[in-house]
Amino acid sequence: MRSKFFSILKSYLLGWFIANVVWFLGTSVNENQTDFFNQGGLGTLLVFFLLTWLFQGAFYGVLFGLIESFIKGRVPFLRLQFIVLFSQTLMAVILVLSLFQLFKVIDVVKVDTKIADFINDFPGVWLGFVFALIVNFTINLLIHIDWILGKGNLLNLIKGKFYHPKVANQIFMFLDLKGSTTLAERLGNVKYSELIQDCFYDLAVVARFGAKVYQYVGDEAVLTWNLENGLKNNNCIKAFYAFERQLQKKEAYYLLKYNEKPIFKAGLNIGTITVTEVGELKREIAYHGDTINIAARIQGECNKLGTNLMISEMLFNNLVDDTTLSMKFEGKVLLRGKTGQVGMYSVQRTPQAQ
Repeated sequence: MRSKFFSILKSYLLGWFIANVVWFLGTSVNENQTDFFNQGGLGTLLVFFLLTWLFQGAFYGVLFGLIESFIKGRVPFLRLQFIVLFSQTLMAVILVLSLFQLFKVIDVVKVDTKIADFINDFPGVWLGFVFALIVNFTINLLIHIDWILGKGNLLNLIKGKFYHPKVANQIFMFLDLKGSTTLAERLGNVKYSELIQDCFYDLAVVARFGAKVYQYVGDEAVLTWNLENGLKNNNCIKAFYAFERQLQKKEAYYLLKYNEKPIFKAGLNIGTITVTEVGELKREIAYHGDTINIAARIQGECNKLGTNLMISEMLFNNLVDDTTLSMKFEGKVLLRGKTGQVGMYSVQRTPQAQ
């Protein structure tokens, strides 16, 4: 997925920038290196820093991104890291050989210099191998933790951005598997859990529409958008249909493995919520407020009205005109646990969008 690839690349460029600063400040150069930098001055040092930073950050980042793109299905973290680190180590050898040839071209080393002499004159090459493995593993680990917490939440927790509750306006979608009770009984616990795993793996397509997964609760996923990403081109609606299309593309897979075509229903709402950091033994960023509760209640009305997608009247009023969508006012409903009625719209794709 393109957004995931560039996210990985960005993480590697940032990680290797920090790593190179640490390397240049924390390691001592030998006599030959000192002479080289003294002769070239600060300009040479900066060029060398930029080359090593961009080359390593982009090189390893693109490699990890390509591996992630080509590996299909879910892979355990340790197995993925073995594949990535092995590939990065192999590529590091090629990188050193390439730098050796580059240094010959720009007269950093003499043309007749052997690779063994190059390593002897620059003993940091071997240390660099170990350093690169540590840096890459650290970056991979932090990327993985960020995926577990939700993109961007790791940095928010570190910065303490939501240590104190803050008010925000957001869009929420409650996404639920239809007929889940019957499915669980027919498939059994293990097979049913595998079905949920596969469905939520395919849910990754919503990232293209600016969605973030807030949490998974059983067979239900809660997605959220900030107003800019969610309302732009009606992304919050189109994300649902992108997920629906993804499940349809893999219909043969689901029928073969589960003898079932999974179908999801969803309810959406927009409004003010409170976001804060909660927990001591396990910390996470949590959302509180009526906006979320109403989205959950709206989703519960889908079965009654025979539709897969329902939105609140407030969200409807904020959407842009779209000829690919057909929206029908279903009236105002007194939702469970609420004292006031909430207007709701059912949403369907028009024939031209099918």
